[in-house]
Formats: sequence, C-alpha cells, structure tokens
Amino acid sequence: MGFSKGFTMVLRNNWFMLAGVVLALQTVQVLAMEFEGFGSIGYHKHDSKGHHAGSSGEYAEGFTLGGFDLYAFQKIGEDTSAFAEFIIGDFEEEIELERLWIKRTISPALGFKAGLMESPLGYWNRTYRHGGQLLQDTITRPFFLRYEDEGDSIFPMVSVGVEAFGTIPLAGGDLNYVAVFSNGVSLDTSVAGAPSSIQINHLGDPGDEKLFIMRTAYKFSALPLQIGLFGMNNPIVESAKNASVSQGVRLLTQNVLGADLHMAANGFELIAEYYNIDNKDAVGNIDADPARAWFMQFGYQLTARLKPLYRYVSLGFDAADPFFRYRGVQEQQHHVAGLRYDLDESNALKFEVHQMNFDGGETEYHYQLQWAFIVF
Repeated sequence: MGFSKGFTMVLRNNWFMLAGVVLALQTVQVLAMEFEGFGSIGYHKHDSKGHHAGSSGEYAEGFTLGGFDLYAFQKIGEDTSAFAEFIIGDFEEEIELERLWIKRTISPALGFKAGLMESPLGYWNRTYRHGGQLLQDTITRPFFLRYEDEGDSIFPMVSVGVEAFGTIPLAGGDLNYVAVFSNGVSLDTSVAGAPSSIQINHLGDPGDEKLFIMRTAYKFSALPLQIGLFGMNNPIVESAKNASVSQGVRLLTQNVLGADLHMAANGFELIAEYYNIDNKDAVGNIDADPARAWFMQFGYQLTARLKPLYRYVSLGFDAADPFFRYRGVQEQQHHVAGLRYDLDESNALKFEVHQMNFDGGETEYHYQLQWAFIVF
C-alpha cells in the first residue's frame, strides 16, 4: 500500500511538471531565424575577345546561374537587430559571407552597427546591396560599382568595422547620415603585371590607419527628390609578404568626394552619381590628376508591369594614376539599354543590351536575358 501510494505521488508530481512545461512552452515566444533568398537564371552572349570578356568569369555564351542570395534579418532585442547574408554559387560553386552585422538603435537620430557592412558610397550601393537580382531594375550594376572580386571594381563595396547612423527631421524634409570607421583596404602587388584585387580584410588590418566613409542625404517631404553628399578617406596598403614593398606599407591614399541624386515621379525615375577620385601615390611620388566616375540612369514605368531603362556610365583618369595601373582598369564608357517586365511581385523578366567603349578604341557588346525571383 505504501509503495502504491508513493508511486502514485511520483506520477502525479511528474504529470504536474509536464503540464507546467507544456504551459510554459505555449506562453513563451519561440524565436527562430527565418531566411529569404534572391536568385536568378539567365542567358547571355558577349564578345569572346576584349577587356571585359578577358576579365569575366563567364564563357562567351550560355545559360547562367546568377547565384543565390540567402539572407536573414532578425530582431534579437527591444532595440537590437542582426543581419546575415550569404551568396551561394556566384561564378564559383562556393558559399561566401557577404554581410554580417549587429545593430543597436538608441533613437531615430542615433544608432550603431558593427560587423561586415555595405559601404555608404552613393545611393546605389546602399539601396541595392542585397537582392539586386530582383530589386534593381537593370541586370548589371554601374561597372565601377561592381563588387571587389569582380573586374573593373575600384571601391570597397563592403567593409569590416563600426558605423553610426540616424535621421534628423528638418524643415521641409529629413536629413539622413551614415559614418563608417573600418579596416583599411589592401592590394596584392606581388605578381608583376597582374591586376591587384581589392581586399577588405576580414581578419584585421594590415596597415595602421583606418578607412573612413561618410554620407549625408536630404529627402524633401514636398518633392519626390533625395540628394546625397559623400566622402571617403581610404589608405591602401600592401597585403603580400613577398612584394616589392613590405606588407602593411602604404601604397597610396584614395580620397573620394561625390554626390548622388534620386528622383521618382509620375512613373519617371532618375538615379545619378558623381565621384571625384584623388589617388595620392605614397611609393613613387607620382603626381596624377584626379579621376572622374559617374553615371545617370533613366527609367519610365510605361505600364503597370513594363519599364524601359537607359544608363550611361563613364570612367576617366590620368594615365599616370598608380591605382588604376595596380588594378588593371581601363578608361571606358558604357551604354546600357534595358527592359523590365514584372510577372508578379515575386519575379520579373529583364533584358539588357550593353555597349562598352574602351580607351584603346575597342568596343564590346553584351546581351543578357534574366529571370529574377525571391523565395520567401
């Protein structure tokens, strides 16, 4: 009788404990990271010879997987959120960490972010950093705003460090600001004659000075217009151990001043950016005039689904400029004409004709068709 009573008490206690756990699970919010993804499938044909074709990872013609952009944004506290983004299979069958940051918002006028972040250079890179396959109207970015591991890129499109940001209400509109302090950029110049890729340095800074970028943008409340101003001080050092200069030695300092504009009204959209790039040589004391890079893109929403587009892009620089010699970049001008047709909110068809005019008198053509989508 004693054993039976004791056994019954144990069962009763365990039942109460189990019921309590179930009740707790029902009342506690369970947090789970939810990923969404952008992808694209395309078909392209471009000239098999020339500057762009020689630096591209693509074959001259065929179907192309544009890579799968997998990202997650999560609120992890009352005022704290985190973001992670991976690119899977972009040109190569590998997984690449694209961005990873944590953000704390103190007030609308002040917040902080730390990690691997998008650079606030102009309107385009902050607006279309992820999900460009679907979110941006064209298939391609302006060529000088390509990512660091692509040919003809000239800026760090991401950086590892800290950021301050905020929005300040002013008469007639809002003033947004972003300031980034991060690891500096480096180049590997150890192979003579080979283009030096831009390295953003995830694992520390090979130099003793940091990269600084700041952008302010004023958005008018009574006009469909936003105007931005930005600047960058970018100390570029040697990253190789067996180059002609020692690792960590300054190669040059890249100072950038620029402006951007975005306007959208009555179906018409204009995006424009201008960059003045002053590359100060720190090794050979070469005195070169500042370079100029700019683009203008026009689009018009012809119907609810169809939008034709045109973009002109230009890069010009002094032949003595050491940075462009390190990178193996040519002066060039691009004409891009495109069409975007939205099948649904989740996917769109895009077509693009790309004419590239290079300084040596070379002209290349690139034709692309893309089906872009989001998985959510």
